[in-house]
Amino acid sequence: MHADHTVLEILAHVLIAAFFLFIGARNVPVAARHVERFRRLGIPFPGAFLAAGFATQFTGGVLVLADLYAWIGAILLLVFTVLANVLYHRYWTMTDVAQRQVHQNYFFNNLAVMGGLLLVLQG
Repeated sequence: MHADHTVLEILAHVLIAAFFLFIGARNVPVAARHVERFRRLGIPFPGAFLAAGFATQFTGGVLVLADLYAWIGAILLLVFTVLANVLYHRYWTMTDVAQRQVHQNYFFNNLAVMGGLLLVLQG
């Protein structure tokens, strides 16, 4: 699976996958809080939307980690991350300075992660 990759490429896959798998696992126990936030943001079917997000996050993470159709995993994770930034981390709409800063940090961290995912696609 990783036979044609350098050690650096394997490490990159592991680190990117670990990011998504850890964040997903951390967010599952507080899913109700995220559903409520989606509801406040006007996202339709917030529970189903969150479940689809978790499924995308975990599936993409496992595919990248295992290097099993890693390009599909990278695309799933790119879509997930773009949607997270646009729908959830929209710091530019926030008036609370502390919340704006937190979500701005998430937004720009996600941009860096998307750069890593693009490198996985280059593969």
